[in-house]
Amino acid sequence: MNSEDELLKEWLSECRTQSTRDTYTRHIRTFTDWYKLPLTEFLKLSPKEMRHTALKFQSEAQNGWKTRWGRTLKPNSIIATLTALGSFCTFNDKTLRLKGKKIRQAIDLTSHAFTDTDLKKMFTVAGTQEKALLATLCSLGWEVSSVIALERTFIQNHIFKAKEERRSFIYFIDQRKKTGAIRLGILNPLAIEWITEWLKVPLERIQQSKGPLQWDTKKLFGYTTKEGVNGLIKHLARDAHVTVTGRVHTHTIRKWVMSGLSRAGFNEFQIKFVMGKAIPVSDMTYLLTLQREVEERYPKAYTDYLNISGETRLRLSEEKIAILERLLKAFEEGKIHIEP
Repeated sequence: MNSEDELLKEWLSECRTQSTRDTYTRHIRTFTDWYKLPLTEFLKLSPKEMRHTALKFQSEAQNGWKTRWGRTLKPNSIIATLTALGSFCTFNDKTLRLKGKKIRQAIDLTSHAFTDTDLKKMFTVAGTQEKALLATLCSLGWEVSSVIALERTFIQNHIFKAKEERRSFIYFIDQRKKTGAIRLGILNPLAIEWITEWLKVPLERIQQSKGPLQWDTKKLFGYTTKEGVNGLIKHLARDAHVTVTGRVHTHTIRKWVMSGLSRAGFNEFQIKFVMGKAIPVSDMTYLLTLQREVEERYPKAYTDYLNISGETRLRLSEEKIAILERLLKAFEEGKIHIEP
């Protein structure tokens, strides 16, 4: 093992999660592909030279430099590469000073925004496993990596206990690996119903159809990669004949859940607590009442805004508007009369 490999191994060993290690490795390799020299040479540069080199990478990446796979880098990928490089430098007692010089993070304007109708149509055409997974994504509102990490036995025990206690909703505390934020996991009646149906499918039958190398029987849904789930969501959107306006992926379902909670009147802290977004330390004392507040408000929010199988308040409002429009048209045409 050369000195660069040793430095990388030591640096990555301090990352909290394997996903972070994988992400940093990918981004640091992007930089070394461009730099064409060992990172040990980069560390020999003066702070001014390091800054100049990093900004040169940023400029060339913005202007069409291609990776070894022939791809250009999007703004967020450039930022992520420089973040990984900065972390590596800090680990080696060198500071990469780029404050005020990094390009701004790009807002996602190319992804399809799921509507209530989209998700209802997708749920209708889904099979048992797909219904369970889609309902869970729409119930938790978590990033896909956390959803596929759910343990089969853990969820099974929670469902058994909820049924034993005749509870329609399941609440449990979780910690988001990416940020360390505490969050409240919620499984609504639809998710519970279809997870229960999914758990009835014998594991032997699943293994035979999926293959042992692509399936983890300890996990609730068995998927080992987020790409597999994103592929499933694209498949459902296509089968449901959803007219998409951009890239289809699971993160937009997370946005849909956040929007539903907001429409239901949840405040900023309540939404962050459900979604696993960091709450400032100065406001942490508020956590003592957050769970109770969410549990009191969520059932109505589910009924009105977050149920992808039934009629939410939004869909009912749309139907009422359509009926009123038809009545108004009939009145204007003289087809109906209103007594004074």
